Amino acid sequence: NLAKLYADRGDYPQALEYLQLVRRFAVTDDYFAVSLRALVGLKQLDEARRLTREFRESGSGDPGVQAEFAMVLAKGGLSDEALALLEAARRKTPESFPVLYGLGVLNAALKQYGRAEEYLSEALKAKPDDVTTLRALGNVARATGNLEKSLAHLVQARRLAPVDPGVLYDFGVTALQMDLLLDALPVFEQLHRTYPRQPTYLYALAAVRWRKGETVETARLMRSYVELQPRDPAGFYLLGAALLRQDLFTEAQAALQRSLSLKADPDTEYLLGVSLEKAGNRTAAVETYRRVISSRADHAAAHAAIGAAYREAGSYNEARVALERAVELDANDLRANYQLGLVYTKLGDKEAAKRMFARADDLRKQQRNQESVILKLIEPPQD
Repeated sequence: NLAKLYADRGDYPQALEYLQLVRRFAVTDDYFAVSLRALVGLKQLDEARRLTREFRESGSGDPGVQAEFAMVLAKGGLSDEALALLEAARRKTPESFPVLYGLGVLNAALKQYGRAEEYLSEALKAKPDDVTTLRALGNVARATGNLEKSLAHLVQARRLAPVDPGVLYDFGVTALQMDLLLDALPVFEQLHRTYPRQPTYLYALAAVRWRKGETVETARLMRSYVELQPRDPAGFYLLGAALLRQDLFTEAQAALQRSLSLKADPDTEYLLGVSLEKAGNRTAAVETYRRVISSRADHAAAHAAIGAAYREAGSYNEARVALERAVELDANDLRANYQLGLVYTKLGDKEAAKRMFARADDLRKQQRNQESVILKLIEPPQD
């Protein structure tokens, strides 16, 4: 018990000292669990592997204990050992919920989503209407791009646990990715009201406001976010994007430069270039776009911006090369298609110009915003 208390406090050396005093005939399942936590906490992984062998040889038949032991192994980076332990446990207890759930979660963490879904589905059969399993299934489906299936699991989880913050957050994120803004907005508003100092919920609410085109409210929320998370580049990125949409170029550049100082990122640098260009500093903007392309050659929007700059400078052949590359990378880039039409006109290729203008008209009807801003994902809060 003393060892467990010290392990709970994170004092792993002291926990191990007490564990060494426990005589072997008195060893229980708890002894193995606390020992593993201490060894993993101290990154003594060889000793953790030795303890795992000893645990398996002890013959513990409690599936819950085996699943808990495996989860600690996985947290310590020993996923192979954790999977082997749970697979052996499954052979003995094939319908055990904690074993099946543990296998599902471990496989999901390893991005083996097919196996993860299989195990989690079996776990749900063993324990119908388990909210944690439904959340896990929803996250697996979202990770594989099956948003409809993800939402179906989360709707069921929300019915069972209507105020659970983890369920609400997962539901809101999935709804946001599906562009179901009227479903996502009240969820994140509820979470933010209940947990006003939780940065993740604040960021999620700002993301919905952004997608709704409410740039002033987005900027207000993101100013609060960066106060809470001054070292998060994603926060300054979204703040800069919101300020840019309001033509507050100086403030936008400051936010984007702050984001870049925390983490180099081509999308952030591209927005900085857009801000410089709109503020009239075309030379600095072009240099910024060149840096974007140097770090990520497939950045379609940067190629389009460079091409537009060449066109405005009268360098039509260089503009054509850059804009054709942009369209090759992203056929739905409105700016690239329209600018390429202008270039073809100057070069005397009227048929090609006509095709590009027609394509640009189609895209304009489909798109609300010309500039592309990629929302940066942040880690969800820990349960």
